[in-house]
Amino acid sequence: MSISAKFAAMAVLIVCSMLGGYLCGRRGWLGERWAEVLMTIVLVAGYPSVGFLAIWTTHLAGPDLWLPSLGIVHVLAMAALAWGLASVLRWERAQRGLFIIAGSAGNIGFTMGGFVIYLLYGEQGLGLASIYAQILTPMTVLVYYPLARRHAAAPTGGLGRLMFRSLFDWRSLGLPAAIAAAGLSLAGVPRPGVIDRLCVVDVLMFLVTGMAYFSIALRLHLLEARPAGRLIAWSLPMRFVVGAAVGWALAAATLATAWPMEALARNVLIIESFVPTAVTMVGVANMFGLEPRRASVLFVANTLFYLVVVLPVVLAVFRL
Repeated sequence: MSISAKFAAMAVLIVCSMLGGYLCGRRGWLGERWAEVLMTIVLVAGYPSVGFLAIWTTHLAGPDLWLPSLGIVHVLAMAALAWGLASVLRWERAQRGLFIIAGSAGNIGFTMGGFVIYLLYGEQGLGLASIYAQILTPMTVLVYYPLARRHAAAPTGGLGRLMFRSLFDWRSLGLPAAIAAAGLSLAGVPRPGVIDRLCVVDVLMFLVTGMAYFSIALRLHLLEARPAGRLIAWSLPMRFVVGAAVGWALAAATLATAWPMEALARNVLIIESFVPTAVTMVGVANMFGLEPRRASVLFVANTLFYLVVVLPVVLAVFRL
């Protein structure tokens, strides 16, 4: 299957999964508890499995190291800025935590950021986007889990202690898997050919994506849009204005070093810096009881705004 056909199939899968999830939720065929179960499977087993197989065949060299390194800096900077803004706005604990994660977690993978970059730059751009997306698992375990723990309940220690707890949480299996995959890659161990012959990565990617979007829609209550109005309104400038500014600043900073990023890599970094909020945000909200209904509404609203308003600008500005 060609890359274009995969993207078309992915778009159909996302629409059908969300329609199916919404219908099951509204008709009462599946309880909302299933959204938490499915999202836990997605984050603990699904994304880490795809990530493990992808990292195994990813070879970083020279300037390419800028992408994951600056991606981590971007996540941390956005989390700090979102935390500061939420504190100024005096939001309650759960809303503050959800906003921080939504503001710092972007949909950088195949279903949004990678797709947009492929439309602009073809397979070469998609390869660089895949390198950038490898930050997802470590950032989920080391940043989003501790933030969710801190804001979903009464504080049980500083972020350092919460990060330590997250490292040894059963839900953090993706991190040692990513480290193991990186070790296999660095050691030059070839990935078994049967994985490619059976299209294991493609099958897992479609399965995990379908489960993720189904579970988001399963807990989607359109009546939550009004109570989540402030979260939605503030998430738009945070993701699409502040995110772009931080990404541009990081890309520009490399020009003052001995290893400046090439033009294509800089564009990939900037585009990925202001994609809509991530599926991971909804998954973490479901796993830790962090306003899960509002998380689903926030995700849908943020994504629709990106597709209708932001994406046409991105395609016009960044087209080579």
